[in-house]
Amino acid sequence: MEISILEALELINQSEVVAVPTETVYGLAASLFKPAGIEKIFALKGRPANNPLIIHVADKNEILPYLLDPDPNFFKLADAFWPGPLTLVLPIIEDKVPAKARAHLTTAAFRIPNHPLAIELLKLTGPLVMPSANISGRPSATNRQHVETDFGIDFPVLDGGFCIKGLESTILYQDPTDAANPIKIIRQGALSQEDLFKVIGIHAEIILPKNNESPLCPGQLYRHYAPKAKLILTTTIPDSYKGVIVGYENRKYPLESMLYSLGDSSKPESISKNLYYVLRKLDEMHVKEALVDINIPNINLFATILERLKKASS
Repeated sequence: MEISILEALELINQSEVVAVPTETVYGLAASLFKPAGIEKIFALKGRPANNPLIIHVADKNEILPYLLDPDPNFFKLADAFWPGPLTLVLPIIEDKVPAKARAHLTTAAFRIPNHPLAIELLKLTGPLVMPSANISGRPSATNRQHVETDFGIDFPVLDGGFCIKGLESTILYQDPTDAANPIKIIRQGALSQEDLFKVIGIHAEIILPKNNESPLCPGQLYRHYAPKAKLILTTTIPDSYKGVIVGYENRKYPLESMLYSLGDSSKPESISKNLYYVLRKLDEMHVKEALVDINIPNINLFATILERLKKASS
């Protein structure tokens, strides 16, 4: 159900949840200072309580009262990429940030989205927690219809059209145990290692949570972004194959197969924008199984796409 900015503001002030567009994916928004709204997000998504939320703000200065000694490189990154698809996990003054929102961690995640409707709303509401607007573990929503598929046609959505990035933000963490190289990538996203290197001159290491360790940020669970359809990742597709293929418009596939195209295999921005749309389309068309062509380079944004496909097929 499409709503206006003022209707979204009213609902959020009443501890309700609304779907909000960003440049990456749609988010489920509630006020950072409305515990009932935060509880509703976890219930709506079926989200584990140990999975922290990202706090969205309209201006970098809004996060300063919450912080404890952030690494100077974080400010360089914020200046370079905010507003944009970058999330920073920073040490915080714990009593300033509701424990539920940060999953009782001593850190919190912050981002400034690059979407005019999201920024306009944030200027009215103040900080919002805003995880992706989907059932936990399923492909994220990149348009209003995806939100309504997961939560019903009467769910309030601030409609901003199709998300231009289509992949979640890259999440960086300040590692207190590594003084020499404290900046780590804990979720690959729309910004690559190379993008970050150009700003700080460091190839940030990609790290994953250890077994039985609580996630530091969204997207670290082993199976994630997954459709109901079974995905089989492959670099070669048999000439005799007659089933569904998730592949690319500029490649030839068996004549009797059915292609769900991610776009041009040489254009990672196109693939990322289409990825969740295609994964959701498989379920919409009741596809049970599909081969996924992963014959693409494992570099830059392609690496994020491969990571998403691996998690979606786990």
